[in-house]
Order: sequence, then structure tokens, then C-alpha cells
Amino acid sequence: MFTKRVNSLVAISLALTFQALGQTKKPNPTHDPPGQLFRHTPMPKASRSIIIPLGNIQFAFDTENLREHTVWRGKLDLYGPQYVNAKRPFIAQPNGQLLWGNPPTLPWRTKPPGAEFTLDGDQPKGKFTATTTDGKSVTLRYTLQLATGESVAVQLQPSNSFRGLQRAMTISQCKSPLWFLANSFQNGTAKRGVTVDGIGGLAVEVTNSPLSYTETTITELGAETIYDTQTIETVAEQHWVLVPPHKGVATVIITTHHDEHFASLPKNPSSPLAKLGEVGQAEFKPRTVPRSPYYKTEQLSLPPGLDLLITGMDWLGDGRLAVCTWPGEVYLLDGLLDEEEPVTFNRLTKGLNEPMGLLVRDDRLYVSQKQELTEIAFNDQGGRTEFTRVSADWGYSGHYNAFSYGPVLDRDGRFVLANAGHSGRWDMKYMGWGIRQATNGGMEGVASGFREPNGIGVFGPNKDIFVTDNQGHWTAACKLNHLRTGKYFGRPSSTPDPKNLYNGRDYFTPPAVWFPYTLARSVSGMAEILDDRFGPFRGQLLVGDFQNALVARVFLEKINGEYQGAVFPLLNGFRSGVNRLSYGPDGCLYVGGLQRTWVSIAPDPASLERVTFNGNTPFSIRKAEAKPDGFLLTFTEPARPSAADPDNFDVSQFRYAYHPDYGSPRFNHAGEKDSQTPIELTNATLSPNRLELHLSLSGWREGHVTQVRCYDVMNDAGESLWHDTFHYTLNEIPAP
Repeated sequence: MFTKRVNSLVAISLALTFQALGQTKKPNPTHDPPGQLFRHTPMPKASRSIIIPLGNIQFAFDTENLREHTVWRGKLDLYGPQYVNAKRPFIAQPNGQLLWGNPPTLPWRTKPPGAEFTLDGDQPKGKFTATTTDGKSVTLRYTLQLATGESVAVQLQPSNSFRGLQRAMTISQCKSPLWFLANSFQNGTAKRGVTVDGIGGLAVEVTNSPLSYTETTITELGAETIYDTQTIETVAEQHWVLVPPHKGVATVIITTHHDEHFASLPKNPSSPLAKLGEVGQAEFKPRTVPRSPYYKTEQLSLPPGLDLLITGMDWLGDGRLAVCTWPGEVYLLDGLLDEEEPVTFNRLTKGLNEPMGLLVRDDRLYVSQKQELTEIAFNDQGGRTEFTRVSADWGYSGHYNAFSYGPVLDRDGRFVLANAGHSGRWDMKYMGWGIRQATNGGMEGVASGFREPNGIGVFGPNKDIFVTDNQGHWTAACKLNHLRTGKYFGRPSSTPDPKNLYNGRDYFTPPAVWFPYTLARSVSGMAEILDDRFGPFRGQLLVGDFQNALVARVFLEKINGEYQGAVFPLLNGFRSGVNRLSYGPDGCLYVGGLQRTWVSIAPDPASLERVTFNGNTPFSIRKAEAKPDGFLLTFTEPARPSAADPDNFDVSQFRYAYHPDYGSPRFNHAGEKDSQTPIELTNATLSPNRLELHLSLSGWREGHVTQVRCYDVMNDAGESLWHDTFHYTLNEIPAP
């Protein structure tokens, strides 16, 4: 039986653990799929946690404090759109009987525990490093940095035995004694509460220590504003394990007995492990895309039960495509480049925390989870897979919108991410920021002011980095931003920017391109056209749109050292919301899509499609370059001489407002709402080869979007322009 004082502590812990469950009755959660090896997920008391299911016991590990923060008998409830089709900030809640948990502090001490428990006692510094698995068990790895300068590596492998929860801990050589808090909150002898096996000199010391501390309780409301806190005031029985100084690697097995009847209680049978390796095969099937006689689109028929909600794609050196998904899976797709072979799906892992990007580097995978940038090293033969934390040096509340997009590599080979500021808070670090890997291994801020930057990519020979952002509060329309040091892109977000900077601020760094709302409403990933195999648009950028399920084309140029350019329609009618684009080694465009609570007109919940240029060159405006007096249009084919008729063109300008409202209407030069200013076309001159058309304009202004509509512009075969309208973001007019 628990003592009265321990009951008090457990009751408080239960209240903390289950508080969020009582706030919202709907939607009902989804239980974690059976057989998961582990799951990175936010928890009510620790946003960066790893949950390891052990039969009927759930073991939750706090990777920030390196503590076993919650151990319970029961299930794990999952929320979030990928599970319940509703926006919920937190996707994991304990569901069952709380057994025990540790206070929010590093459970290691370098001196014997005192009469009173303190969160900041004589303790080393800790750093979580990696998770490894052999497909059967999971090992957590971290390091302790002692005040003496000594570094100690710890490996922790939990398991569930008939005696209770076992933690097999391997500890590297250590010259100093270490005390480890292995709590069970049991009434009785140390033998019944905690037992240890391992090297000589081990001891268990039981203390009845006063506990007094404030613990953060992450709730749905707290994620959006400030965290709730709960003060713990009680006395608890604590079990401290002494690990004596030792040479070489020592192994210690710590068993916590959950209750006196644990051995006799029936256990849930262990679920078969989630299937890894090959999980299905599929083939590409042609389909018709509206108004695209120049490109062939094929849809990959997904195996039954495979929810391929694509959030990241990149290519391995052997021609396989690595894909990560919103529910946290990683697949390796083989056979995409061989039209004679079926595509084989190999599941590498499950259990990541809503990754939104994937990069291949030296045949290792780098995945941007919400809480960290993770390196995945794997063995194709089914051996050990290692998940190494590259960095977690940014604030993470666990909020639904706290996505981290990327990574990409800058010209110096450093990782760059873009964090959502949609859920930014001033006490959180780098939300709404573009961040890059610093020389010390952490992350440093590059630029701030992003809202929902659901696309980051590298463009051009200098590897300039571009970031898309989505319309919302402080963000007038969807846009494409050139990431540069020290820039502010408009969305007030979080530290290290000073909060008072945004009181009355009326200026932000303009994007390279605004996407008109009539074309794109939820821009996403991007891909550069690297060669001529995809048609006449080499060196231009393709950008996806989730809501309208389309791919736009962006022509970029530098004026006075800064990017600006034109956006054109390209392809539409994709089967799911276009989320990620990848230009393949075969010169094809691979389009990954999904649909959950993010709105899309597309019909399918998930898709992977391949777009191939069929060799039939479209009659199009290949480039639209700004000149001191207008535009120089370059066609893909010679135009008829009649194209030089000024009556063939309708030119107008508008701007967007910078304000806290959601989105913005169009304003003309006079500031009138929902209006555009007509721009006079004074002359149109066709080049001798009829591939270039110079449009001379009068009255146009910088800082506006220029809309150009073309009528009756045809090639020699009498074909009209494939797309007759473009929008050019005129940040600056070139100097004469």
C-alpha cells in the first residue's frame, strides 16, 4: 500500500498528467498503433519526450532532463490531424494507471542525497545524444559532464519483466561516485521498492525527503499563451542508487517494483512489432491532367493501408527515394527510376514527431522533427538503426503549429531550418525564425518573421536559400522569401527579437515574389529545374500549393543585388494537396501530397505523382525581366508579328497591406481597397527573331505587384500562350 504522503504526491502527479484530457472531450483520441518500438512525442509535462511501449507498461523519457518522467500501466492516446482529423496541440496523453514519475530535474547527483530534495543539487550537466534500436529493443543514450571535467556516457535500455520495470544502464568509466534517482514511491523496504544488480559497491539509499518545487504543466491553452504551473508540496520516499567509481564500462540493472501485487496481475500480451522492411509494391499509372498536353503525369498506386502523407523527400545515391510522413514514418522507395520494375516500399522506421522535411547527406538521412533535427544512420540488412540528435537548440512548446521545416544545406555545408511562428511565444527561442547550424554545434538565428514556412529550398549556383510562407495574420498573401542574415519578414514571433520591436512597426523585408490569392493559397515545397529534360524552363523554381493542388513556376532575377521576379501557373489537378517537390535524377518532377485538416481541393488523402516532359514544347513566356521602362518577355518559340500590338496587353498594379489582420485585399496606387491601378503600355517591340518582346510602360511604381495579361499572342502555328497571365513582384525598378 502507498503511504498517505505518497498518495498525495501521486494524486498531484495524476492531476498534472491528465489535466489536458479533461479540457476537451472531442475529438476522441486514437490509441497508438500496436507494436511501436518508440515514439518521439510531446507529453503534458515534457514537450521533448520519447515513449517506449513495454507490453502493458508505457515508459516516457524526458530528453531535456534525462528523467523517467511518467511510467504508467495502460495506453497512449494520440491527437493531431494525422490521427483524428482535428487540430489539437498535443498528440500524446497517458491513459491508464500512473505508477511513478520523477521530478523535473536531472536524476543524477555527484554527492549523497541530503535530507531535503532540491531540483538544482550537486548534479552534473546532461545532454541527450541518440536513440538506437535493433528492431526488438530501444536504447537511449546521453552524456553527463561532471564538474571535474570528466565526461560520462550512459546507455539506458528499459524492459518489462515479471519483477517490474527494468532499466539496464551501461555507464562509461567514471572516477567519481554517482547517485541515480530510481524512484518507485513504494512503502516498505528498499528490496521491495528498488533492486539493483551489477558492479560491486552498488547500494540503495531510501530517503523520506520533503519535495517542494514548481512543475510546468503543458496544456492546450498553455501552449498558445503561457504554460500552467503546479506546485508540489509533499514528502516522498525516494530510492537513490549509488554507482561507485569504476574503470571501463559498467552495467547496472535497476528494477522498480510497481506494487506488491504486480507479479500476479495479468499482463496485456505483447503486440507484434511494427513491420519494418518491405511493406508493399506498387506501379505508376498514367492519368489525364487538365490543360497539360506538354507533360505526362503518373500516379503511384499506393499499397492498401499505406498512409503516405508525404512531408519530405530526397534521393539516396543508389537511386532510392527517401520519404518521411506526417505520422512519423520513413520509407525507402526502390524502383522509381526503372520503368520495368515495380516500386518497392521499405519502411525504415516509425515513431518520429511530425517530421516536415528530409535531406540525404552521405547516404544518411536528416529529418526535421518538431523538437529536433535528427540524423538517421541505418543498415539495409536490418541491423541497428541509430537516431542521433543533431540539434534541439530552439524553443518547442508542443503546440499543433510548432512545425520545423527543412533541413537544407547552405553554401558552407551547414544545416538550415525554418520554424513556424504561427504559434510563436516571446518566451520561446527561435519560433518564426530561419536558423542555421553554428560552429559550436547549436543553432543561431538568421532571420525572423515567418508565419508558416512550409517550404525551404536551395536555388541557383550560389545556393541561395528560399523559404515560402503562408497567408495569415501579419502575412498579406503567400510569398517566397530570400533568406538573408538580419532580415525581418513580417510576422512577430519570439525571442531573441525584443518584443517591443513590433509595437508600431510598419516595415518588413519584402518577399522576392508574392503569390496572388487567385493562384496560390497555401504554398509549400519547392524544387529547382536543373536541366532541359523538364522542358524550356531550366534554372527556374517550381513551388507547390497545398490548397489548390497545383505547381507554380517562378522566374527569379536580381535587381540591384536583390531577388524579385514573376510567378506563372504551370500544372494543376494533382490528386492530393501538393506538399513536397523533388527534381529526380531522371529529370522528372516527383510530387508528394497529403490531406488532413489542411484544406485542399484535391480528392485523395495521400499521393505520390511523377511528372515527365513529353518533348512537346509549350508556347510560353519563358522569362519576364524587369527593365528601366518596362518588361522584356522571352518566348519559348517565335511569336507572330501581331504580338507587338499594344492592345494585346492589359497591365495593372496593386499592393498588399501590412497589418495584424488575416491576409490583405489589393490596394491601388491611391490606397483604394479591392482595386488595381491600370498601367499605360506605350509601346511593344518584337525582336527580329520574334523571341523577345519589349513592353514599354508608363506610371508603374516600385513596391507593387504588376499583373500582365496577354491576349491574342500566338506562335506561327496559331497556338495561343499556354498561360497568358503572370504577376511580377516589382520591389525595385532597374536603374537605366
